[in-house]
Amino acid sequence: MGRNPKNRREWFIGTAALAAAGCAVTRAGADDTTDAAVLLVPDPSRTLFRVRMEMDVEGNVNIPANALVSKEKSIQTPLKASSVLDWEERVLGYADDRTVEAAERFYFEGSSVTSAGKSKQSTALGKDSRHVFVRRNDSRWVLYSPETYLSGKELELLDVPASSLAIDALLPLMAVRQGDKYSPDKSVLAKLLALASVDDSDVTGEIHELTDERAKIHFKGKIQGSALGVPTVIDVVGKMVFDRGSMACEWLALAIREQREIGKSEPGFDVAATIKMIRKPVDSPIRLSSIPVGAPAGPIPADRLYCELQSTPVGFATLMDRRWKIMADAPGATMLRMIENDRGIAQCDVRRAGKLPAGKQLSMTAFVADVRQSLGKQFGRMLESREDVNDAGLRMIRATAQGAVEGVPVQWVFFHFTDESGRRLFATMIVAGADLDTFAGSEIQFASSMRFVKSDDERMTEVASLPKKASK
Repeated sequence: MGRNPKNRREWFIGTAALAAAGCAVTRAGADDTTDAAVLLVPDPSRTLFRVRMEMDVEGNVNIPANALVSKEKSIQTPLKASSVLDWEERVLGYADDRTVEAAERFYFEGSSVTSAGKSKQSTALGKDSRHVFVRRNDSRWVLYSPETYLSGKELELLDVPASSLAIDALLPLMAVRQGDKYSPDKSVLAKLLALASVDDSDVTGEIHELTDERAKIHFKGKIQGSALGVPTVIDVVGKMVFDRGSMACEWLALAIREQREIGKSEPGFDVAATIKMIRKPVDSPIRLSSIPVGAPAGPIPADRLYCELQSTPVGFATLMDRRWKIMADAPGATMLRMIENDRGIAQCDVRRAGKLPAGKQLSMTAFVADVRQSLGKQFGRMLESREDVNDAGLRMIRATAQGAVEGVPVQWVFFHFTDESGRRLFATMIVAGADLDTFAGSEIQFASSMRFVKSDDERMTEVASLPKKASK
């Protein structure tokens, strides 16, 4: 797991020396003897930080009518969002490009308010979701909690386009003077901006001020890269302060203009964002353990990568792997999709059904007959039908059928869930035959973890039924 913090200073200095011949630094003046060049190296013993980030976003979201069919935008919705994150962070290991490979965090605060069109949504990090680990896994930052399952909304809240784990690596590899310019490594920029890759960059860093107390560095340029398999273009202007006393990058401000294409799991957008980050070294933790846990070894535990997908308009929650996302959520119906590298694998539609009369249950025979009738000429053969009770105590009927849609072999999995009170949900999963290996097990995970939650309608009914206060 990357480099040990104890060896970090020697590694930084050694890397700088080796890179001197290949890392160009542009001098501001012709006379190199006026001032001594300075090597800006973070203190390897500084592994504990308090970080606060504030972010404001404004622009437009581009939503296609059906991203699985076409990525041409059909709806442009104005977007405005503000978020605040406040956490303490312990570095656990380093990568070869000087970025952090693994870290442990405790969030004191995490909240956002988003307005998209006429809708407004507030998100807050749950009390049980504040302790997380961050790992670099291939081209992604992966956050997971050792105690609970993060929800889809919580993951979106924590997935910000500026990572504190890449700040130190923005420093130049070579000794510099005031006015010098250099080019940050593309892999570092990708990690800073939470991109899968940076294919091209003309971002330049300039040593704007260099004193005995600090170094102020300005950044400016354009980046072409990808996120979630979707092309994106980012114009960035930034400022960073390296404190030479604490030997740490303690402040970062970024102004970003990003134009991202429409993807299968995410809308496209054209937005401007301002990000302010304060990052202060601290001597002892407040909420993290006093003894470091050490860098996590081996792959991230698979069971920690489930995500809770919850729909209050429909009234259900389930645990799925993170390739599944809620794409549409409206009263009465929710649509989920499984996306891998911007390729649609499967879709799941969940809808509410009316309560059955007391003492009555839908039989498996009747359910299978309904399935065959609903598929019509698309139906090929029934593979399986069964009844069971899932982990939440819901009675479940499941039917799996094969067939074809416009000549393409597909498989459907139909579900009927009900509880003792008569509440019901229907769900339909559809996957192309070519993607069955990737899809495998999703239907089992979906069914076993399905549970009912109070829907928005039920909450409103409860509020309406409360006794009103007598007027004075």
